[in-house]
Amino acid sequence: MLTTTVAGRTWNFSHAIGRNAAAGNGFTQPVDVAAGPEGVLYVLSRGNDGIGGVTAQNKRIGKLTIDQEFIGDFARGILTWPAGLAVDSEGNIYCSEEFEHKIYVFNEDGEEIGSWGEAGSGEGQLNAPSGLQFDSDNNLLVSDARNNRVQKFTADGQYVATIGEGQLSSPWGIGLDSDDNIYVADWGNNCVRKFSPDGDLLLTFGGSDVDNGGDLDHPASVAVDSEGDVYVSDWGNKRIQIYAPDGAIITALHGDAVEFSNWAAEVINSNPDAQKAYRRVKDRTPLGLFERPVGLTIDSEDRLIVTDSTRGRLQIYAKEKDYMDPQFNL
Repeated sequence: MLTTTVAGRTWNFSHAIGRNAAAGNGFTQPVDVAAGPEGVLYVLSRGNDGIGGVTAQNKRIGKLTIDQEFIGDFARGILTWPAGLAVDSEGNIYCSEEFEHKIYVFNEDGEEIGSWGEAGSGEGQLNAPSGLQFDSDNNLLVSDARNNRVQKFTADGQYVATIGEGQLSSPWGIGLDSDDNIYVADWGNNCVRKFSPDGDLLLTFGGSDVDNGGDLDHPASVAVDSEGDVYVSDWGNKRIQIYAPDGAIITALHGDAVEFSNWAAEVINSNPDAQKAYRRVKDRTPLGLFERPVGLTIDSEDRLIVTDSTRGRLQIYAKEKDYMDPQFNL
């Protein structure tokens, strides 16, 4: 188990899930992940266009457990440029669609039960929606990326409010803390902005010109754990940045999946040539590193789940509560 301990906090690498695959227990360019009840995860594969064009069948939502049980997938043939996922209080799955400027809704069995959204720049209209997040009132926050703002809707698509207009540039992921404060991965400005539930700007951190290690290069997603620590997928720098509640940098995670996931191991073990090639690799550290992390989420047990998009897998870390440095009696 690989461990990172900084500032009285400890993260243990748990395991990886998945492999590059267009069918079955794998992902193709996973760009977001959402946690459902009882350890269920939903993973959004943006897919590769290939011969099938932008509607290629490998664009889909996978359903699995954090213990690597593959349940199935859905939304094949429906999605064009999918971007973000969220799960509402009833277990329904919401998926943003950039090309169609709308939000699709599926039940927990993967059946499409609705969609809403209209292209445009007016109140309630969308232009390339990306990140999604439900607040405690079951309102859906949507990163309206090309309109450079966040909008709040009811679960059935009724407009509620606009946040961050004039302050954001191509926002992507959204996270919430326990007080419903809103954290936005401000992709175009290389920073994270924190807003109150009413939309007042409270804090900005990250940036491309800081020299304390807290810099960001096109942040894609953001999430907040139960203790207020903030996790940002630093897409351009291929790492996960972790910040304290006040925006001070704590540390970075660079990826630790040097061992294959169960799903990938099944494939490798059935291929003698692949086994030989793997055994010839002397330094396997680079194999475990993040390669363009995009989506991330924190589940109910404060586990960090990251979509390692180019490598077609998830990497999972568990935060150790009440960690104490070991005492040595000499």
